[in-house]
Amino acid sequence: MAGALTAQADDMTPVLGGGIGAAAGAILGESMGGSTGAMVGGALGGAAGAAVGSKGHDKNAAIIGGAVGGGAGAVLGNSVGGKAGAAVGAGVGGAAGVAVGKKLANSGNSQSPKAQGGKPKTKLQLAQGRGHKKHGKHHKHG
Repeated sequence: MAGALTAQADDMTPVLGGGIGAAAGAILGESMGGSTGAMVGGALGGAAGAAVGSKGHDKNAAIIGGAVGGGAGAVLGNSVGGKAGAAVGAGVGGAAGVAVGKKLANSGNSQSPKAQGGKPKTKLQLAQGRGHKKHGKHHKHG
């Protein structure tokens, strides 16, 4: 049970990082350049927050999600409620973007088996893999 709680806490770190980073970036950006500044600041802050909090294979997806969500949320929030709206919108958007990015990265595509290095396996590699799993290693007897 403790392991499950730790795993959930680790999953929340990039989400919180993306949200907090996006909100801080939007506040800074909005004070420098209005709505456009809030968007850029939210995107950069969301990406930076997600990058700091993420590790593993889903890091790039979390960074992209934080950037897109933070920027979009900042623009939407700014149009509704100025600087405070930009901060809230960027925070929510950045956190949501990171969560969606991580989810998409972890969903995987089971239709395309991958070899080491991320390249698709050839038919020969697939056949060799099945042969070894079914029949074990074959040794020639001399």
